[in-house]
Amino acid sequence: MDNDDAGIGRIRIAPGYATLQLAAALRAVGDHPDPQVRARAAVKAQRWEQLMAGMFTGAIEVGSRTPLSGVPAWVTPDVAKGGFATGDFKAGGPLLEHELRTLATAGIAPAPDARSWLNARLLSEEGLASLYALLDAGCYEIDAPEEGALLVVAWLTRHGKPEQAREVLDAIAPWFARLRFYPRPAAQPRRYGEQVFLAPVREVVAALQKRARATNLRILAQRAAVRVRLPLYDRVVQLFLDSVDGEAPFIDIGDDGAWRDSASGKFRIAGGWPCRCYPADWRRRAQALLHEPEARAASARKGDCLAELLGYLHLCVTEPALLIGRDVGRIRLILGRYVSKRGLPGSAQLAALRSEQARQVEATPYHLLAGVLAERLGASAQDGGLEDPAKFGAPLSAAEADSLGEAAGTPIPAVLLDKLDRCGIETVSVLVERGVIASAEVLAEVLPQLSAAINGAALAEPSLKQLYGALYHAFRRRRSLLLQNLESQVRIGELPWVAAVNAQRQQGLAPRALARRTLDELALLALTSFPQTAIPNPLINELGTLAGNAGLDLPLAEELAADIFMGVFAHKFTLVAAHATSMLDDSLYSRYYGIDAAVREQLRELARERVAKDGAQPGVRSLTALCEARAGVRCGYGSVRDNAMIIEQQQILTTHNLAALVARLDLDGELRPHYERMAQQCFAWMCANQQNALDTWPGNLRAIRHAAYAWRQMMFFLSMTPAASQAQFIAWDQAHLAQASPRLQQRLAPALAGLALAAAGHSLDERASLSGGARRLLAYAKGEHWMALA
Repeated sequence: MDNDDAGIGRIRIAPGYATLQLAAALRAVGDHPDPQVRARAAVKAQRWEQLMAGMFTGAIEVGSRTPLSGVPAWVTPDVAKGGFATGDFKAGGPLLEHELRTLATAGIAPAPDARSWLNARLLSEEGLASLYALLDAGCYEIDAPEEGALLVVAWLTRHGKPEQAREVLDAIAPWFARLRFYPRPAAQPRRYGEQVFLAPVREVVAALQKRARATNLRILAQRAAVRVRLPLYDRVVQLFLDSVDGEAPFIDIGDDGAWRDSASGKFRIAGGWPCRCYPADWRRRAQALLHEPEARAASARKGDCLAELLGYLHLCVTEPALLIGRDVGRIRLILGRYVSKRGLPGSAQLAALRSEQARQVEATPYHLLAGVLAERLGASAQDGGLEDPAKFGAPLSAAEADSLGEAAGTPIPAVLLDKLDRCGIETVSVLVERGVIASAEVLAEVLPQLSAAINGAALAEPSLKQLYGALYHAFRRRRSLLLQNLESQVRIGELPWVAAVNAQRQQGLAPRALARRTLDELALLALTSFPQTAIPNPLINELGTLAGNAGLDLPLAEELAADIFMGVFAHKFTLVAAHATSMLDDSLYSRYYGIDAAVREQLRELARERVAKDGAQPGVRSLTALCEARAGVRCGYGSVRDNAMIIEQQQILTTHNLAALVARLDLDGELRPHYERMAQQCFAWMCANQQNALDTWPGNLRAIRHAAYAWRQMMFFLSMTPAASQAQFIAWDQAHLAQASPRLQQRLAPALAGLALAAAGHSLDERASLSGGARRLLAYAKGEHWMALA
């Protein structure tokens, strides 16, 4: 939660969640069959044990924006799942590889106070010179925001701003022994501009290397069988056929196709007998075959015809007198079945069979090609993206093919080329179009790269612009803390060295115009590309940052966590709801969700009341009370589900930012041609999602929640269309659902009935609506959800 309202009593968080996480980690340590998973679980268990110890001693205050006792807010904490600070620091911990190299070069042992020396040495004349060189080249990576602090000090010193540099040093010097304030060297500078990439090269290389290690044993066994065992089998059969007296053995297949005699159940074997007449060079050829490594390996298999024949072949070569009649009969049967099933060695029938089998295994296994791609990428800079990933996806070269024993020119399969696309540098819109960015959540992942350039646009000096981009990108990777009592997450401007950079900004219209243009483009892209998805919190944060840089007042409401909801909505939620009320008024959306004139006026009054009192907060609890009344539950008197029901009502009243974005960014004109298509996309996605749930787990509450969120998005977009378009949409969705399974039709019929009633001007709260089977599709219900019963 990111609020700045105050004035409610402080609430402490019980350690139950942490206890459950610790128990889960310990179970994995003891029970999981994968040693790598057990090792990772052991690290997690240690973190949770450390966290719980800190909670009990008071060293860690969960729910506070400064959770570690005596640690300033600007220090980046290590944060575990759920937003719990573990007590460690992201810029602390064991010395990293580049730190150890620096110590080794200086001839200094990695002592406990080594990091203090590593920080302090950079303030010497020689150390500052090295920082200046990094600033000029841009060849560094900042993984935690603290790692850029001394670069800022160097820039300020170089540009004649010693007082500002001293202020930064005064803040960070007490932490020299515990934190890294210097960056990690990189091979190439990181770029921040209008183009982005989804994953750095090193991440793609790691994924490819993992795929290269994941050999498919069944495919390898099939290849070995076709390329080694079957040719060996054919040669052994040929050797024994060369020893046959008369016609080659075969199965005398009956007119009914039977291979066995109906009376005795034995194979109807016919033809000559093996081991009766050996050609002059037969034993020499047999002995040479038996000495081949492949033959030795095949002999070890049990219950295998090839292994049997090799055993008999060894007997024929070494001690033929021990070969008894039963043995010869067995050899004859194996030969007969072979010939009848496959044809004689050298025959067209057998050649066609072996050719088809070879064709089936001729494709190079993907794990080998993944290794080739990983090796190709290894020569590229690992921390950035690729300008032209396509050139790395060329077919196997002659040298590569020779090293693998495969055919030159073998193409790289699409599933591996898709991994290359993840590190390709392109505009956001192109990556969305190509499907590389496939969701609003993934869109939020890449936006810090774009925002870093926009936020740095007001900085004139190139090296400072580059440095700010790296700082911003690192800060956006900072994991959010679990907060209570309406505390806000630490903001980037609170970092002393970033505040010093911000002081160098040049105010002007160009950076604002760039931020506004980018804000509009990204909002449109998110809404039109992923209309079924409620805007996720990371994307809300980026849009809010862009709005601030554009000088635009854009209230946006984050999704709140039901398990820590304290029954209070910050005032910005009422502002967002007011935008929705003004835009939707007596619309299809309002009728469907029961937002009548009295509720709309109450929301307007709450927004006006706050502005009139200038800083007072009379509306925050009133909005909660309104949501409680609509949900039919009370916050603090029930379960997490009750909190979730209250939060859902807030999201309905605020449209979860849709109205605020469309109204404040004036997007209606550009979105109007797309509203109906966006609503259809929401419904089609929901149908596919629910069919998958029915096929796997019909009572999956997560799937029901996702359906309700997509339905709410659909209702907003549909409400922005004229009445005629709404009627067309209802006919379309009925036709679309008619093509689905009967069970899915039954599951969604109540929601569609409710939509039709609302479109006809009726309220879903009327008794007649309920008796007719119409239902309002919500994510949560007091009892069992009606969709789970369908």
